Amino acid sequence: MSSLCKNDAMGDRDQPLWRQAATHTLHTALILKAELEERLHDELGLLLADNEALLNLSHGPLRMTHISKKLILSRGGTTKVIDRLEELGYVRRSPDPDDRRATIVGITDDGRRVLAAAREVIDAGLASAWAHHLTNEEAEVVVAVMDRVVAAHHEGR
Repeated sequence: MSSLCKNDAMGDRDQPLWRQAATHTLHTALILKAELEERLHDELGLLLADNEALLNLSHGPLRMTHISKKLILSRGGTTKVIDRLEELGYVRRSPDPDDRRATIVGITDDGRRVLAAAREVIDAGLASAWAHHLTNEEAEVVVAVMDRVVAAHHEGR
């Protein structure tokens, strides 16, 4: 590991390797999120949360409560995302036929088009941030580890 990666500013030089891995993962995620957010906003006027909502809705309409869970946002935060996407014409709300109290949200054709464009923007950002910095073997390890961490998180909920 290079001295650049052993970042004393993160306070992990004398920490166990699992903690170093976690803090470096968090730091990397924050950098990646900021870069992707900037690219999406500059090119398409979208936020990452907008993209994530559209991606989830591309598989079929969802209730607002399900969108909140998938986005890991509060109900208020989810409402803001859906309000913004609805204003842009990318989603449409409708009453849930099975429960008058609930609302169903579906993606529009314009939403599918902007989602496809967002995929290109995100792919370019991910390639720049990741593809040029690790081998396929390293990527397989990262995916396997992150899959285990995510699965453990979901099992605990």
